[in-house]
Amino acid sequence: MHQTSTIISKHFSVFKKAAIALCVLGFSNTMQAQNVLVVNDNDNITYNSDTLRSCLNHTLYSSYSYWSIPDSAGVAPTAAYMSNYDVVVWYCSGDGVGLKFWGGTTAGNTELVSYVTAGKPLWVIGTDVLYQEYPTTPATFATGEFAKDYMGLTSYDVQSYVDDAGVGTPEADRTATASALFPATLKWQFSTLWYVDGCTAGTGTLDLYQMGPSSYTFNGRKCMFHSHAGGHNVMSTFFDPALIDSFGNRVNFMEKGITYLLGSTTGLNSAVKNNTFVLYPNPAETEVTINANCEKATVATLEFYDAQGRRVKQQQMQLKTGSNEVGASIEELGCGLLLVKVVAEDGSVLYTGRLIKQ
Repeated sequence: MHQTSTIISKHFSVFKKAAIALCVLGFSNTMQAQNVLVVNDNDNITYNSDTLRSCLNHTLYSSYSYWSIPDSAGVAPTAAYMSNYDVVVWYCSGDGVGLKFWGGTTAGNTELVSYVTAGKPLWVIGTDVLYQEYPTTPATFATGEFAKDYMGLTSYDVQSYVDDAGVGTPEADRTATASALFPATLKWQFSTLWYVDGCTAGTGTLDLYQMGPSSYTFNGRKCMFHSHAGGHNVMSTFFDPALIDSFGNRVNFMEKGITYLLGSTTGLNSAVKNNTFVLYPNPAETEVTINANCEKATVATLEFYDAQGRRVKQQQMQLKTGSNEVGASIEELGCGLLLVKVVAEDGSVLYTGRLIKQ
């Protein structure tokens, strides 16, 4: 039930890595914003895992740590180990059998559940992720199941190729509720992609991508999500980025996805409940953008603090209902680690993040 991909390898982006390193000398914790763990839970088509790693090696996050479950005698990382990282990318590719992600139950791997329950960001990726525990569609998720409690989904509705008479989905299109940080359209190395899962999001879960185009049978079926249900922070991608059509597009998608998840948080104020904030680019040299998807309009302040905790810049933000893009110049700020906050009128903190100023 899988498609294959070719291995693509290129040299590391030395310039990017050197530029970041020059900015973080003297700051013992400045690289925490890039503290990424990639967990390989794919023991089927290893070419796809190799392709994904090759892409990651050319992103801003090329210093990521790597844990291969197949190469670790089937042992997955513990919650204590994963808690050392700012974000965990759990990659399943097209391996829908024996995934440690599930740990043999719809409730999910207990160590992974503990990690997510602590509010730590998780990005789970792959076709057939749901297939192992839900081999037939449609399926409705219940309380106590990882798909509902942590992915923030209500149902597993369709699977491309299986439910579309052997066609497969030609593309994935960014939805209206997704951050503009993501590419607008994703194409594949093949004319269509098989086994993409189409699901329905629950309350507090954003749709990020949907199957397309308009002529496709399952056009509009959502296939990528970001959930803050219950205070958790889980992004689910039910297609395989290793099968995106070009090396550059694969690199771009992975880099933007990690940047989005590292910079996102849930709104803490009732005025912007179920908000998502994203800060990018990160690292940045002259300007950054805050992308805020707001449930309700509000006034807030964007604040920057240096490594000693001193506020070095602030500006007011008028946030309307829906998508907002607010730019801020940081050219005058010192090089190194900055803490970024968005603070509501009543003093509550809507967002906190870390930025490396180049």
